[in-house]
Amino acid sequence: MRACAETEPAAPGARAGRWLWGATGLALVALAVFAASWDLAAHPGPVLCAFRRATGLACPACGLTRAAALAARGEFAAAFTAHPLFALLAVEAAGAWLLWGERVFTGRRRGERWAAPLLLATAALLLAVWLARLGAGRLPG
Repeated sequence: MRACAETEPAAPGARAGRWLWGATGLALVALAVFAASWDLAAHPGPVLCAFRRATGLACPACGLTRAAALAARGEFAAAFTAHPLFALLAVEAAGAWLLWGERVFTGRRRGERWAAPLLLATAALLLAVWLARLGAGRLPG
């Protein structure tokens, strides 16, 4: 069994990994800037969800893009209404990005034993919230 903070020697592709980590961070910042300038009322955007196109129902993740755009504009109550789990998922994504950065720069491999249980718990929570919203008739339209 691996130790929680196991380290590994720098790989030949470490420079590329650092570049990819940094580029991902910059892309996320660019997306946040774009989302903050997105006028949801004038340009609601296309329906990209395959589940929604196939069933006519919003999927468990539907509303997350709108919630991100609203949160980027500082409209946190509206973001919560668009998807109640957006803040939690954003924190999880930020934590995963930071752990990835730690691994790329130091070789430490923390959090790996929690990744699978956390993903399963998040998926179960998404499903539970979706069922609650479906039952209450509050799925995104």
